Amino acid sequence: MEPKRFTAALAAASALAGTVLLATPAAAADCAGLGRLSLPHARITLAQAVSGGTFVEDNAVGRAGRTYGGLPDFCRVRGVSTPVPGSEIEFEVWLPARERWTQRLHMVGNGAYVSNLPYPAIIARIKRGDVAVATNTGHVGSELTFVIGKPESIIDFSHRAVHESVVAAKAVTNAFYGAPAARSYFSGCSTGGYQGLSEAQRYPDDFDGIIAGAPGNNRSNLNLAFLWNFKINHRPGDDVTPILPQTKLPMITAAVIKACDGLDGVVDGVVNDPRACRFNPAAIQCAGADAPTCLTAEQVDVVRKFYKGPTDARTGKPIYPGYLPGTEGVVGGEDASSPGWSAYWGNPKKPEPLRLDFFRYWVFNDPDWNWKAFNWGSDIDAIDAKVGATFNAVNPDLSAFKRRGGKMIMFMGWQDPVGAAEEAINYYDAVKATSKAKGAAARQVDTQAFLRLFMVPGMAHCAGGPGATNVSTATRNSEPPVSDATHDMAIALEEWVEHGRTPEALIATRFDKPAGDDRKILFQRPLCPYPKLARYKGGPQEKAESFACAAPKASDRAD
Repeated sequence: MEPKRFTAALAAASALAGTVLLATPAAAADCAGLGRLSLPHARITLAQAVSGGTFVEDNAVGRAGRTYGGLPDFCRVRGVSTPVPGSEIEFEVWLPARERWTQRLHMVGNGAYVSNLPYPAIIARIKRGDVAVATNTGHVGSELTFVIGKPESIIDFSHRAVHESVVAAKAVTNAFYGAPAARSYFSGCSTGGYQGLSEAQRYPDDFDGIIAGAPGNNRSNLNLAFLWNFKINHRPGDDVTPILPQTKLPMITAAVIKACDGLDGVVDGVVNDPRACRFNPAAIQCAGADAPTCLTAEQVDVVRKFYKGPTDARTGKPIYPGYLPGTEGVVGGEDASSPGWSAYWGNPKKPEPLRLDFFRYWVFNDPDWNWKAFNWGSDIDAIDAKVGATFNAVNPDLSAFKRRGGKMIMFMGWQDPVGAAEEAINYYDAVKATSKAKGAAARQVDTQAFLRLFMVPGMAHCAGGPGATNVSTATRNSEPPVSDATHDMAIALEEWVEHGRTPEALIATRFDKPAGDDRKILFQRPLCPYPKLARYKGGPQEKAESFACAAPKASDRAD
């Protein structure tokens, strides 16, 4: 690139970043030269051309030694942003060759509290020709103790890391190609979904389109739900032996499927809408002694408490929605050793509630904090006062994101055993109510003009489960059989943002096995924008066209 053109590119990049770049090295337009690029409160630590179709993860931000093949040539840039003292945010930007670039930038989200970069998702984007971006969320490791002595890391994880990373990535992109990205996207599930909602709420100008799957955005209350799950499933004084054992969970789910599978007119191993399922766990209560095929009266009570969810002891108001029937023993990932609730009702490393370090170090700053003395009233207020405004992404006012033309697709599995499915519905309904209130003085605001929620029957957490759940190349373990706007949520979002083609329905696929070039399609189903449901209208039950999206009926809700 000519020096004058590159100087102009740097000027444009600095405008994107909101400040003046500190230097304009004449040779920084090639990949290696990006290492000399100066960014606001950030530095480039690696700028390397990667060729030969192979990438091997290193120790810095991945799992050392994992190898990926079949990649196109690209420029790999790694950087560190330090926006305030105590903050250290690592990010990577992968830039395809100029002739392959789609002129899109696409950032991918993280999972849990893990700092490793989601390289499979990055690779999926670079193969499409997008600039791919990811961050370590401002810390290293997966334990919640990363905040000890580093209070800024809470803000970094909660929202600042994604914002800082994409600002830097836009500047790097502009410098490399001599032009800014025409469109910017974000895709993620679980923590990635939470990051997507946080972006739309806090930094509405960062992305044109967002996919937010299984977001867990009411995050402090989700951690309270994990605390509740452990409490209700253990007798006082016994933190080792659960009342409801893991071994009985698949049996409960099988009973739910048997009772409610056919409610939609099709017997396919999937409950279309679990809210219509009137399953009573007492139906499988033991008539006599305890046995592997039935529940004791005590275990029936525990299951009912899981369905109900935690409540405020002062008011009885729900703190977090309960889990829906069908989530008990669902298998949704590669590891089937901890199905359904058992993966999230306790810490797998020691006999205590999951995410207990959140309360010890994020909230109460006490390594000896006694969870058994937790007050299910005043302590809820203390958590919200300490971290709620920073940590949660529950603001339903997306008007700024809508005004700038932003579009968002949310999705949630009905059989998600991590975050309760109805929490996604609660957030969507809150956005809808807020949009109507803000538009009342002028005109009615149609929430579905910029936000669509797809509830996925038979989907566990982000992917997997017994249903048709493969519907996206931009979120994990969900690659569809066809790469188009009907089958691929990522392309549907692009079509919506760039051409105004609203996704009226998506087609999700159920394969005979999780992966492999020889896998076969078992059945497909349309995913309908909430509140619509897919209803069987006749024809081959394995075909998506045998179903139609329709408004819910009163009978779709359980009493």
